Amino acid sequence: MRILLVRHGQTEGNKVHRFIGGRTDEPVSESGKEELKKRKYPRPEHVFSSPMLRCVETSGLVFDQWKPEILEGFRECDFGILEGKTHEELLGNPRYDAFIRTPDAGTFPGGEEIEAFNRRSFEALKEAVKRGRKAGASFIGCTVHGGTIMAVMSALFPEEEYYHWNVANGEGYLLEIDEEEWEQGRYAGTLADGADGRIYT
Repeated sequence: MRILLVRHGQTEGNKVHRFIGGRTDEPVSESGKEELKKRKYPRPEHVFSSPMLRCVETSGLVFDQWKPEILEGFRECDFGILEGKTHEELLGNPRYDAFIRTPDAGTFPGGEEIEAFNRRSFEALKEAVKRGRKAGASFIGCTVHGGTIMAVMSALFPEEEYYHWNVANGEGYLLEIDEEEWEQGRYAGTLADGADGRIYT
């Protein structure tokens, strides 16, 4: 099976580098929509999306022949007190200052545990593969979040550092998996196309 992971189009919060996570249901900005319309993506046979508006809208723009199947597990991480704010706005908040001084902090203050987010993101990908297989698809597309992509790619390619998989809005990865291996609980993948498997670097 081939899997196309696409990060949603740019939102107004993305433009000014706000922490836009699982509590903030922003739409794709007008300029973000125009940017997505300029691109041509591979055409999957079945499409999944995060429940958040920016991902559903992106799906409609890049996979317009399909209505996406919503997977709650693809929702972006809950950033807690960081949600909707910029780094500059948060500086001076004791909880934020302590968070950024702790490189291995495991939980966003007031938000989600990072490892729990990573696990649910990968479980959602496994569910997408299962449902795609049931639908008879050999190529699925997923419109998700930047954090979701880093979570699932670092699970599939643990030899690479987590932030190696960071992508800009509208970018993503195309990969291939062995479904029989996945059924046996052996989760791995192969980057399919482009420089480092990326689309639109």
